[in-house]
Amino acid sequence: MSRREWLALAAVLLLGLGLRAPIAGIFLERDEGEYAYIAQRWLRGEVPYRDSFDQKPPGVFLAYAGIERFSSGSPAAIHWGAQLYTLLTLCVVFLIGRRLFGWEVGCAAGALAAFMTVDHGLLGNSANCELFMLLPLAAAFLAALLAAERGSWRWAMASGACAGASLLFKQVAATDAVFYLAFLLCAPGVSRKARAAAAFAAGAAAVWVPVLVYFAAHGAWAQFFDCVVGYNLSYAGGIPLSDYLRNFWGTFSRTLPGLLPVYLLALAGCVWQAGPASPWIMGWVACSFLGACVGGYFRAHYYLQCVPALAVLAGSGLCGLPQGWRPPRWAAAAAAAAAVLFGVLSSPWYYGPGSAVAKCRRLYQDNPFPEATGVAHVIAERTTEQDRVFVFGSEPEILYYAGRRSATRYIFVYPLLTAAPDAAARQKEAMDEVRAARPKTIVTVFGRKSFLPSSASPMGIFGEVKSLLKGYHILAVVLSNPRNPTELFVDQAARDLWQKFPMWYDRPFWGTLAVWERDG
Repeated sequence: MSRREWLALAAVLLLGLGLRAPIAGIFLERDEGEYAYIAQRWLRGEVPYRDSFDQKPPGVFLAYAGIERFSSGSPAAIHWGAQLYTLLTLCVVFLIGRRLFGWEVGCAAGALAAFMTVDHGLLGNSANCELFMLLPLAAAFLAALLAAERGSWRWAMASGACAGASLLFKQVAATDAVFYLAFLLCAPGVSRKARAAAAFAAGAAAVWVPVLVYFAAHGAWAQFFDCVVGYNLSYAGGIPLSDYLRNFWGTFSRTLPGLLPVYLLALAGCVWQAGPASPWIMGWVACSFLGACVGGYFRAHYYLQCVPALAVLAGSGLCGLPQGWRPPRWAAAAAAAAAVLFGVLSSPWYYGPGSAVAKCRRLYQDNPFPEATGVAHVIAERTTEQDRVFVFGSEPEILYYAGRRSATRYIFVYPLLTAAPDAAARQKEAMDEVRAARPKTIVTVFGRKSFLPSSASPMGIFGEVKSLLKGYHILAVVLSNPRNPTELFVDQAARDLWQKFPMWYDRPFWGTLAVWERDG
């Protein structure tokens, strides 16, 4: 690349770092908590799936383990680690745009990707598995482009390896993998289609076979299959098709205030195509969006899967205008800069100065993510590393902050409260493990979002937990106080409060978290 192009890439990377700075310290949410906890336990000799239930493939645990191994493991350290990783994604997006449409489009695409990967409309503040999936996802397309240009089976194999690596982060990357394979089979530069397809498959297998061997060798094959395949098939079928459109609009509409200019540029890229590569980019966007649609839940961070393709398409939006209307090529970068500036100015509470508590509350409302830190501190003070902790709810970040091992492999209760036929059996398995572990402390979470029970869920576990708590006493309580969500009542103050106003799940809540300590 020329010096000018290197400077453009450096500007994109600096933009990514600058956008992350105001939000790096936001507390871990529950998905981040589960990844961080499983990585923490993996580093201490446990095996994912066998010792901790989670439905994601193991790539995100490996990424978190790498960050935790070389940092303090604080929320800011995790978010900065994810951002440094994402800088590589921005480089790949830049190179794709440059190769297809010129370095100016590469610069615009990189800048738009830098913005979208941190924007709160896509929950870019958190280090979700989608964020880690984007690097191999984009690299697979770049490798496929090189395979088509050079007629190289080696680049086709590299594309398959990258596609396989993206599947290690989330199963829905399969929609993009199918697109890359279709591209290799249809691209005119690939003369030996069967050889390219075989190389692609071999590359994907080279990534996945060692992973499967690892879990089989560690006695975790059955649990791995149950979590990554079996449970996910049940989870993906939980939303009726009639609800898809409503769920989509419910989350997509919330991205419009900040991302509308990006969408308009992408629409321009569809209408005024910049060259023969534009239809392929549009197909890439469509296949990425199909992955975000799987299951019909349409969580905000699911749309991150579309970011690399959407950024390239939006970056090329002004380059296909008719000759008399076509602006200079640097206008692509200027339009991208304007779109980023619009997004930043539309959310000063997020990109500007402010406390992590206030930003977390604005993002996640009453979810007890700030509260988890204080509760974890109390648990760490009153237990040893050998003691077990049971969190009745879906807040594994408490276990991570405290550095304590869960009393059951079900580190969150969502799998126990589905309408699936095996929900009752999973509840029994979890409670048998808890009783056998005799946890030193139990945390009861009072908040519906930490349970989300189905109307057809078995509810027996609530009674079993209540019965189990007869051998425990209140240690700490967190009040429902938006102004000071980390305020704790501990020991006698907590017991006096609880005795006067006992809480349970069949009555109104006045607190968010309660910590119980075993008698004797």
